[in-house]
Amino acid sequence: MATVVVAVLALAAGCASSSDLLQRFESLMDGVGGVVEIESAGSDSPLGVAEAQATVVVEDDLSDDDLEAVAERIRPFVARNVGDSSGWRFVDVRRGTVSFEVLADEGDTAAQLDLARRVADDAVFAEVSLATHAFGEDGATGDDSPRQGFGITVVPSDSSDVVSAWQRARSLRDAAAQLADVDVTAWSPDTRRFVTENVSGFPSVLDDPATSDVVLDAADQARLLDAVGAADLGAGRVEVLPEGIRVDLDTPSVTGHHSRDEVAEASPRAARIAGVLVRMSEVPGTSIGFVSSPDERRELDGDLSAAESLVDVVASDTVTYSAISARSVEVWTSGLEGVVPAMQAIGGSAAVSGMDEIRVSSGAADRRGLSFSGRPEALVVLATVTGAIVAAPRIEGVAVTATEGRISIELDDDAAATDAATDAALADVVGAVRTAPAGTVVTFRRDVRGAADLATETVGQAATGECSTLADDDAALCAIVRSAWGA
Repeated sequence: MATVVVAVLALAAGCASSSDLLQRFESLMDGVGGVVEIESAGSDSPLGVAEAQATVVVEDDLSDDDLEAVAERIRPFVARNVGDSSGWRFVDVRRGTVSFEVLADEGDTAAQLDLARRVADDAVFAEVSLATHAFGEDGATGDDSPRQGFGITVVPSDSSDVVSAWQRARSLRDAAAQLADVDVTAWSPDTRRFVTENVSGFPSVLDDPATSDVVLDAADQARLLDAVGAADLGAGRVEVLPEGIRVDLDTPSVTGHHSRDEVAEASPRAARIAGVLVRMSEVPGTSIGFVSSPDERRELDGDLSAAESLVDVVASDTVTYSAISARSVEVWTSGLEGVVPAMQAIGGSAAVSGMDEIRVSSGAADRRGLSFSGRPEALVVLATVTGAIVAAPRIEGVAVTATEGRISIELDDDAAATDAATDAALADVVGAVRTAPAGTVVTFRRDVRGAADLATETVGQAATGECSTLADDDAALCAIVRSAWGA
């Protein structure tokens, strides 16, 4: 039998216990027609904060008029309590598979009711939530559903799909003036496909959605989501926000690790998906998201074939992870001994000329915290310096960046500490970078925000760094560089 559910979550400070909160709510609902039972739960913290929730189950054939009566019974309570010192957060009403939040304003609640009526018998939807809080939040709907969203959240029926349900819900929203500012979100029943209008929505699909360029309109979002085929997605997940799309084929494994066969099987699927999505991007150079598999990540910002070929030239048994875009390549090797050969292999490929940056490290396998990056024209010099640094076991926590005629050495906080061991390691760094050709300008700086350069020296020339103007810690490091560089 389908049901009507009123879900309430309350937080209250002071003397009231959760049982007090629940009793008051039960008293409020006493005598409401159609009520079958009230399911309740609550907790009380040592700090005096009570948390309570209740689910009012009503007969499944409740009429629209009776549904409105339930909402109108609750609305004054919401107006008095939600958002004030009593700590009540929200009250939801659920009829069958449709839930809506009761709002303080009579007109807003009427709009919610009207939309709830319209979607109740719509064959496109299997589930609908109309709320300002998180749909699927523990306790909000009586289960632990992983599906979350804000505003209007829909799940398609078996006869529909995510894009169709999302577009249908958006059109219904657009027809209700009081819901004009409400975002629409859609989840697939298996939670593998997600699309939302919410720019800062759940889940966060890009590295920093708050600062990402918004590049997708709703039509773009729908096209991209439709383009990810079920066969290639497999057990993976695709999420589309206005900030972009992320396809993740790195599905959890029982052991927490992926076998070589699983990695190999996912890679061509990721490549095919990335190829389709890149061809749909109208502005080359604009990132529209990522495709990830267990040991790869592809940024969708243009033709990836050159970057893919650069990863392929590195000995496959040494590559543990790669991240590529149209103009950059990052490779992790299985150990530091593989860094220089990887750099040399990439530098020897004609495809490298179209890149802006090459990054090579041994990633999580490197306990020394070393990373290396450079422009294509500087890879020969970078490989020479990298070899010297890798061969000096005392050097740790150093990032090296090379461009034509210049090398930047960035020290992390541990590497920049001033004790005998790290002083010796910094002297080793100086010795390593002096293997670069004469005339190469080398800059040393700390990896801290707002840090000034510690020293800038030129290979083949005497030290010129002026340390007296620096803060104490930086001055000490500058002095080490100057002394090791020599006259």
